[in-house]
Amino acid sequence: MYAYAGKILFVDLTKGRFKEEEVPEETYKKFIGGYGLGVKVLYEKMKGGVDPLGPDNILGFLTGPLNGTGVIGSGRYMVIGKSPLTGGWGDGNSGGHFAQALKQTGYDGVFFTGISKKPVYLVLTDTVQELRDAGSLWGKDTVETEDFILEELGDKGFKLSCIGPAGEKLSLISGIVNDKGRIAARAGLGAVMGSKNLKAIAVKGAHKVSVADPDRLKELNSKIRPLFALRPSKLQDFLNKKLTPLLPLLIKLRVPLPPPDQKLVAQLFSDYGTSSFVAASSETQDSPIKNWSGVAYKDFPMRTMSSKISDDNVVKYVKRKFACSTCPVACGGIVEVKGGKYPLKESHKPEYETISAFGSIILNDDMESILKANDMCNRAGMDTISAGATIAFAMECYENGLISKEDSDGIELKWGDSDAVLNMLDRMIKREGFGDALADGCKAAAKKIGKGSEKYAMHVGGQEIPMHDPRLNPGFGTTYVTDPTPGRHTQAGLGFDEMGLGLMDEKLLSGYDLQKRKKYDYSDKGKKGVLVSSYGQIINCAGLCMFHFFVVPTYPLLDYLKAATGWDLTQEELITTGIRIQTLRQLFNVREGIVPKDFVLPEKVAGTPPLSDGPLKGVTIDIDALKADYFKEIGWDYITGMPSDEKIKELSLEEYAKCLKSS
Repeated sequence: MYAYAGKILFVDLTKGRFKEEEVPEETYKKFIGGYGLGVKVLYEKMKGGVDPLGPDNILGFLTGPLNGTGVIGSGRYMVIGKSPLTGGWGDGNSGGHFAQALKQTGYDGVFFTGISKKPVYLVLTDTVQELRDAGSLWGKDTVETEDFILEELGDKGFKLSCIGPAGEKLSLISGIVNDKGRIAARAGLGAVMGSKNLKAIAVKGAHKVSVADPDRLKELNSKIRPLFALRPSKLQDFLNKKLTPLLPLLIKLRVPLPPPDQKLVAQLFSDYGTSSFVAASSETQDSPIKNWSGVAYKDFPMRTMSSKISDDNVVKYVKRKFACSTCPVACGGIVEVKGGKYPLKESHKPEYETISAFGSIILNDDMESILKANDMCNRAGMDTISAGATIAFAMECYENGLISKEDSDGIELKWGDSDAVLNMLDRMIKREGFGDALADGCKAAAKKIGKGSEKYAMHVGGQEIPMHDPRLNPGFGTTYVTDPTPGRHTQAGLGFDEMGLGLMDEKLLSGYDLQKRKKYDYSDKGKKGVLVSSYGQIINCAGLCMFHFFVVPTYPLLDYLKAATGWDLTQEELITTGIRIQTLRQLFNVREGIVPKDFVLPEKVAGTPPLSDGPLKGVTIDIDALKADYFKEIGWDYITGMPSDEKIKELSLEEYAKCLKSS
């Protein structure tokens, strides 16, 4: 087979045994790779209803067909398992250099079953499979762990994925870290890894990934590489800079803003990463303000606050750039803070989600404290989105008298108090005092606190909501409540499309007879939503970074897959495959007893009641209409979540639905 290793590895941690399993080409054609392959494996090999933190949960690390091929932007891998945070399907996605190294071991994925009696880490090459003692590593952070293992192995060519103290202590908002600061953060899969006493995976190999048409692949790379280097003209750059100070006024007057120009997007991602959007996103209220209750120009104004944690005020700390494998954008960076209250040495630059999670949502404009919070989460292996959102929940509870200073270990959880934030974050990581109540996210914390605190917990199905407000772009709301992994902005959908950063080129959409709809027109949006989200499944499962589709809207996904695999694919087959992957993830949730009513957008996030001021004044979105339309178009029952018989047959998923129907 081209583009694939053609086999996966199972590691029984209880018995310390290894078993290879070949994967037929037909399986790859039906499920691509990544979590597409992962959900097939888990659905077949794992019974429903298992304890996510017990021995029967299976934890998988998966690559896609484009990892290791040299395709531009193919630097992402996926972690999968039953989520202890939501109780349903769980997956995490991370960049860096781990994906290519894992593929070069000669496996498309590694799956862990059982629980080790003592802490261990896996050493995996194309000739070695070994579980080593990790007792001395337990308690170390992710940076210390990586340094220790590389020294012990005597080979810095290994790439690592590991957990920190948060995963060891089974925090339900913990993730899995590679490259000392890239993290498969969501769904709480770090806790699954911790429950298995698996500290790390060290991979290195010499397996060469062959492709069907290497010349065509090189040709595609040479055509799109220059597009990542596009920059606005001097006139365009001048006009952009002149427009920025006027942004607050334009927003206040509700003047429609034009979609971002491709050249500008290329420049911003390369120069700043997503930190370039922080101030603008705050002012437009794409970013949540004061735990989704505030108004930007009043509570976190651009001129005096949000601009302090955006673009130039972020990259001034960058010591050098950081790029994932095969990426010409290099949106990352390694930062350093000399002196001050929160000195740092060699830490990853935070991106938009993290900056907003420790910035606008808690009214914190201290950039160095945000850099520190990001470093703490990366070292601990904790999801920054969930951590920041949970602290925002606690601050609103404190403001409304539901928790006292005594309850919060003497820490006054006041809005914008960076010292309070870092002190509480430290307690969350260590599970000390009140931090223990917050370490499993805001849903679990609200259950412990009670007193009506649930109304301040901004989550869907247990997972904290990301930093994109569906009152501004309703498509995000649809994704938050319809995807099998709820509360996720990176599961594609119409949210980015409404921002002007569509994943699918308009030429690809032109053949689907789509009606143009205004942002707040809720009718007939399901069809386009299903198309875009299905396309997003392929992007993820192929091992690609979605940022490349924002920078280059004409990114040739289909052509790359054909050149790599040699398959005679069509665009329609690709969309059908995406729907198949999405539907099997949905079947996983149905088997776990999760139904559509379990994924509800909080009233504040939906605009009930609406804000009385700012860009979102008077906005209430009809999330039920959007959700129902999506379910109708994808062929899932709105009450039970079960795909229709017709959809099951169309996607050739009869064998997976059979057990559900018999029960």
